[in-house]
Amino acid sequence: MSISIKPMQVSILIVEHFPVVRAGIREWLSAFPDFSIVGETPCAEEGVRMTADLHPDLVLLDLVALRRFGYERLSAFRTDQPLLPIIILNGRSDNMHALELMGGSASGFFPSDGDAEQLVTAIRTVCSGERYVAGTSTRFNGSYTTRHQRLTSRELQVFHSMCRGERPTETADRLSLSLSTVNRYRKLVFKKMEIDNMPALIRYAVNQGIEVFPE
Repeated sequence: MSISIKPMQVSILIVEHFPVVRAGIREWLSAFPDFSIVGETPCAEEGVRMTADLHPDLVLLDLVALRRFGYERLSAFRTDQPLLPIIILNGRSDNMHALELMGGSASGFFPSDGDAEQLVTAIRTVCSGERYVAGTSTRFNGSYTTRHQRLTSRELQVFHSMCRGERPTETADRLSLSLSTVNRYRKLVFKKMEIDNMPALIRYAVNQGIEVFPE
């Protein structure tokens, strides 16, 4: 049974790397009187500053901009608004990476091949307090959990570094952590994912289709 989501007044900040896409989203949303675009920028760092200044009800955040900013810094958008909904734009349409970002506190996911109606549904869903992944049969409510979703954003970073074959000392240098802290995170990754060796960890990542991006 489908659930009707009532329109609500939503102020939106668009953080989109590509100008043409940014303009398209603006045009799509301008047709809805309950949506207002309060700002837009191609840069995630500037987006954080604009979020603090403008206090939008929702942030549409491009995956490219987030990757350049750093996945682990997603929480910077919520410094003043802990419950601020954030929808990731232009992600992979197979949902695995979207669910991975959900573990890092994204509220929703809108793929590059999505349409205007889908985006509107995503916005209204996350603003009603739920999570949304495009292409799923129902709104994402946390009931579907893969093993890597159990990880915190920092543990997910370490998980990616492990799958890339990065040495603990390299991870420590890149993330500005002590070696003992990195080793502690590595143990937590194995424990939370119920995997006890590196080959099995890498096999899991391959089977799940997870892309382990370098920072």
